[in-house]
Amino acid sequence: MAKNKHYRLAEKYWTKLLGDYITLARVPNDFLKEDNGKFNMIQKSIKKSMYSEILQYCDDNELSLESVLDTIYGIVLQRFTYEDDVVFGKNNIMTPVRVKTKNPKMKFIDLCKIIMKQTEESKEYDYYMMSQSNYKNALNDKLINTLFIVNILGEPMVKSEQAKKLDMYLKVSVSNGIRLKLMYKSSFYDKRTARSIVYLYRYILKQVISNKDIKLDEIQNMKEEHKENFSHMFDENKFEFDKNISYVSLLKEQVKKTPNNIAISDFDSNISYKEMDELTDKVAAYLNHLGIGEGDTVAVLQQRDKHVVLSAISVLKAGAIFFPIDRTNPDERLGYLLEDGQTKLILTCKSMLPRINKRFPEYNVLSIENEDLIKHNYEVTGKIYPENEAYRISTSGTTGRPKCISIRHDSLMNMCHYSIDYIDANENDKCGVYLSFSFDAIMKQIFPYLLVGASVDILPEYARINEKEVEGYCIRNNVTILALPAIMGKLFMMNCPCKGLRVLQVGGDKFKGYVKRDYKIYNEYGPAEFTVLCTQFHVDKYYELVPVGRPIYNTEAYILDKNNNVCAIGVPGELCLSGIQISNGYLNREDQNKLTFVDNPFAHDSYTQKMYRTGDLAKWIDEDGTIAILGRMDSQIKINGIRIEIFEIENMINMIPEIKNSVVAKREDENGDKYLDAYFVPYEDYYDPDKVRKFLEDNLPPHMIPKNITRLCVLPVTPIGKVDKKALPKV
Repeated sequence: MAKNKHYRLAEKYWTKLLGDYITLARVPNDFLKEDNGKFNMIQKSIKKSMYSEILQYCDDNELSLESVLDTIYGIVLQRFTYEDDVVFGKNNIMTPVRVKTKNPKMKFIDLCKIIMKQTEESKEYDYYMMSQSNYKNALNDKLINTLFIVNILGEPMVKSEQAKKLDMYLKVSVSNGIRLKLMYKSSFYDKRTARSIVYLYRYILKQVISNKDIKLDEIQNMKEEHKENFSHMFDENKFEFDKNISYVSLLKEQVKKTPNNIAISDFDSNISYKEMDELTDKVAAYLNHLGIGEGDTVAVLQQRDKHVVLSAISVLKAGAIFFPIDRTNPDERLGYLLEDGQTKLILTCKSMLPRINKRFPEYNVLSIENEDLIKHNYEVTGKIYPENEAYRISTSGTTGRPKCISIRHDSLMNMCHYSIDYIDANENDKCGVYLSFSFDAIMKQIFPYLLVGASVDILPEYARINEKEVEGYCIRNNVTILALPAIMGKLFMMNCPCKGLRVLQVGGDKFKGYVKRDYKIYNEYGPAEFTVLCTQFHVDKYYELVPVGRPIYNTEAYILDKNNNVCAIGVPGELCLSGIQISNGYLNREDQNKLTFVDNPFAHDSYTQKMYRTGDLAKWIDEDGTIAILGRMDSQIKINGIRIEIFEIENMINMIPEIKNSVVAKREDENGDKYLDAYFVPYEDYYDPDKVRKFLEDNLPPHMIPKNITRLCVLPVTPIGKVDKKALPKV
């Protein structure tokens, strides 16, 4: 159809309304199945008495019934998509309705008036959307994939070609009452999610007509009695233990019980509990002799062998703070980490001494293999209190630099107690240590099992190449407990029956798939800021989205919307954590601490005064409080279970004088493995990407180096000027 004056006016109107809209309002899928086109249905009615109240509410506030119903659907979509800006189709002609809220303090009535005005204006240009070409464009460009139908005079039918393009649609029939009918694709959504959508629609409707002055941030997602159910759930996971009994004290007791058991094994040696205790006592006493004790940070840079564990225990016995650092870090980054962690002494190995002494002469450096550390008569004088720091760990930072996290002794002990209890760890177990010693999850692979007389077996590099090498090593060395990153964990589960293994723990990223094995499979979740482990889930069947489970001992998990309201089941929100395992915060990052470690609105004791905002988008999937993680809310991502801040990589690239700007994007290959691609725009027409790679390799650890580095003339942008990552070329 040729564009005439009317079409140009209509096009101008729709471009103004929708031109900068870039995020599809899509309720997160419960299933990842192929679309079979079939719809299921949920129906609910609203009482006639409430219908009368709604009509009176509209009359009193000079609102149309349709505008109220439209606005509520927009808010429901906002809550389920965790977006402030959503678009849905209205009635059969798919007229776009945009519900955008910038100010959470806006009154619901005022938003209704905006939507009512928008709807009246849109009706004038409906003919443009009724055009076949523009209708197809709206669907094919994924502007709309959910439809809202208000039926006042009769029940319009949804055309089959429309339904194929939709994930769901809600019909509201008004005739002496209100009836809700939600049609949802069974290949995408679970019945519980559908019920939650209808429940939330009804509950919001009830709230707004009961309070004409209600603000958007005051609209709740669930009733008070439902919130109380979650409070009772937290009571169930309370666990009492004597917080004055330290890790070192319990370890000493275990040494007496199993002195001859193998405590630590590596590729060419092992050491008994008695030998471990004697050696670490000597090293701890020497550290105390040097003045190292409470509040002092000891950085540990070791080879991948038993000396890492021995160093950790020595530092704890000295009453100091254990700070593991990856020895493969470039010197510049290593220097930053040492300074940021407030390092007082470096405990290393002989092979690392020349590099460290040359590059960091300002630090006191010791080799744990130095005989002076054990040939003396000094006594251990270190004191340990529950509130003292046990360890520090460095993680990727939102400011573009790593940040150091502080964990207390009582937090460490709570994690250890749960880790032992939930898999019934005992002295006959052997835990295979796969992970790098500089990442937080390593704490859970070492500390708990030494308290029950089990053996910690450090996998050598050759055994970490692929899942079959891991399996072979585990079988040869009688490993019974194994923890792997999600991607390696999936490969191991799919391909390795691993005779003798009884527990496989996976975590660090989304875990997918299921194969029944003789060993139990647990999906675990826990940020470094919450002592590594805060939820776990026994995977005993196939799940489209494998949950991370329920909170562990003395841990409370809340899923909150952007207004700090508790989310209903199925409604995405930020996962927030509180309890004994919460970190002391980031070192030297007071501004970040104020944003991340906030006052807990649900506090009820000394351990729940603060709440950690994880930045992970999550939802409750059932009434028992089982949690599923949907992804990161910010630019932090996880590659092979390691959390990475892409700003840190981008900032590093932008430090190159010849480069104008850059962007890093997360990719996923056909096997589901994640990787990073980097793109840069140089000031001159030519700049070799290999130079960028060399610069990154000199300044960043290996896991942060992008797989592909591509030179572009210009970065693609969205209509509102943001980098359009979807338009970046795939290499």
